[in-house]
Amino acid sequence: MGLRERRKKDTRESIILSARQRFFSCGYKETSMGEIAESSDVAVGTLYNYFKSKGEIMLAIANEDSSDILTPPGNSDMDTLSVEDLVWQFTEKLIDFFSSYPRELIKELIGVFWEAGQEKLSDGLASIDIRIMNQITEMITTLRRNGRIKKETEPQIVALALYGMATTAVMWYSVDPQMTLAKTRETIAAMIGHFCRGILPEEKEI
Repeated sequence: MGLRERRKKDTRESIILSARQRFFSCGYKETSMGEIAESSDVAVGTLYNYFKSKGEIMLAIANEDSSDILTPPGNSDMDTLSVEDLVWQFTEKLIDFFSSYPRELIKELIGVFWEAGQEKLSDGLASIDIRIMNQITEMITTLRRNGRIKKETEPQIVALALYGMATTAVMWYSVDPQMTLAKTRETIAAMIGHFCRGILPEEKEI
């Protein structure tokens, strides 16, 4: 990598870091591109050369933070862990991803997701959802192929159900101050346990 490319990379990383700090401390809506530029020590025009909107910056942050979720289970885990443990291992990564954000920011981003005029951010967040569900689908497909779950199980439906359960619990956590992170984990784990028992072959137990 040449000096020019290295400087561009450093500037981009500085912008993302500064924006993360602003979003986490002040909120997404209350942060302006001008404030991000100032805290990044770049001109506003320079900032727009890297990102066209703060939605694009938020997506860059979310993409970085969600990368661990998209790492599939290793072959050893697929062969030795129970179905419930495999699903929980994956779901725990999802919980860690969400819990790395302030509760208020999660609530705000959920609201932004449904707002008109936020197509870029909404589409980007939806694409992360789809990639995560595709990863779950691949895992469930492998488990079905190996005879570890019922052959009539529909991987895509299972992925949608599991992801829906996890994100619903996280939404609950974001709006209810009495819903602690520990309680959120406990709730999701219980839902996963009940769900997994329904897709196991009759002769097998978790």
